[in-house]
Amino acid sequence: MRFGLIGKNISHSLSPDLYKKIIGPEVLYDLIDLGDESLLPSLVELSKKYQGLNITSPFKSFYLKDVTIQDDSIEKLKAINTIALTNNGYIATNTDLLAVREILQNYQKRIPGLHLILLGSGVMARITLLVASELHLSVEQFSRSNQSDLEHLDLSKLSKSDQATLVINACSRDFHFMGNISRNFYFWDFNYRFYPHQNTLPLKVKEYQDGQEMLTLQAKAAWAFWQRNIH
Repeated sequence: MRFGLIGKNISHSLSPDLYKKIIGPEVLYDLIDLGDESLLPSLVELSKKYQGLNITSPFKSFYLKDVTIQDDSIEKLKAINTIALTNNGYIATNTDLLAVREILQNYQKRIPGLHLILLGSGVMARITLLVASELHLSVEQFSRSNQSDLEHLDLSKLSKSDQATLVINACSRDFHFMGNISRNFYFWDFNYRFYPHQNTLPLKVKEYQDGQEMLTLQAKAAWAFWQRNIH
């Protein structure tokens, strides 16, 4: 079987090695690194070579018109990251949503009364807001569209002694959080490669988690999705 990841600037991706661990060393997994939407091949063309695809930024909305989505929550997101290319059509889902839901549920079970501070306003931030609403978690959101200096945001001013707070960095890879933060905060960074802030943040907060667990959950969910839909 052959799968691929479509995205921009994805040479850093851990997905090929990850899928070999999950599926087996015989799986073929390509990185399809494209500069802009004009270069994206059609699903008809891709289906001649691949049984399934992962889609990452900035192309998560490109193939929406060509696929069937079976989950109402994912339909509302207007973003997909996994496609099964079948003889009967193209079926899509968003395993980002499944992974964020599982991890946030674990945080909620472990840390009663959890409050979220969300950094970002893109697709991953929208997913986080949807899951937070499902779980009835309170959220404060900051983004570069309404905050001139998000990189140096002083989150320590938002600290409340009676409130457990989880900061979620849903910004893209070019964002480096270098601001002030409370020692009592938890920090979950969706990025999984080390950036300057990832060298210092673990020392500044109660607990730090990068995006590798989420990446693994996404991949396992994608493989399960492909197994259900590819015949």
